[in-house]
Amino acid sequence: MKTVYFVRHGSTEGNEKRAYQHVHTPLSELGRRQAEFVARRFERIPVDIVITSDMERAAETGRCIAERNGFPIVFDPLFREILRPAMVRGKGRETPEVLEIMRFLEENWTNARVKHSDEENFFDLKKRALKALEHLAERLERTLLVVTHGTFLCMLICCMMAREEVSPEWFERMHHFLVLNNTALSVCEYD
Repeated sequence: MKTVYFVRHGSTEGNEKRAYQHVHTPLSELGRRQAEFVARRFERIPVDIVITSDMERAAETGRCIAERNGFPIVFDPLFREILRPAMVRGKGRETPEVLEIMRFLEENWTNARVKHSDEENFFDLKKRALKALEHLAERLERTLLVVTHGTFLCMLICCMMAREEVSPEWFERMHHFLVLNNTALSVCEYD
């Protein structure tokens, strides 16, 4: 039996201002307090390794947990957040230009042949989530802590439940149902 603890990264100014974030966006003061809180929770939970997205907000959260508890840590881009177009990163979700781009993405979310620019679509995200789950299953450690991001974590959970059968409609329902707040903890077992 393998146990995987999934933690969404701590809060950032981008989360607090409802903006799409850059790869290098750090935790906010609130996010640092949240990371410290979740790190204290793991003082009583033995973990063999921390695997974290290499995006700064997740990496900072993962480092906080690992350093406080003496856990080894690995930074892995496989666990990054969904890749949004570079043109929207750092911009508010309500900006007219961003709304136009995101409307285009929503209309083409399930069309594997159409992209706005450098973003991931449904099929890209699902493929990466399945690869990430396979990677976790193949690891030798029995207890893992994975620090990742909200949308990607939702896809991971969907793929755990339905594997290749995850449909865009099912993912959308789960994404609206499954609220993963900053530093939310999800525990999964794999046998």
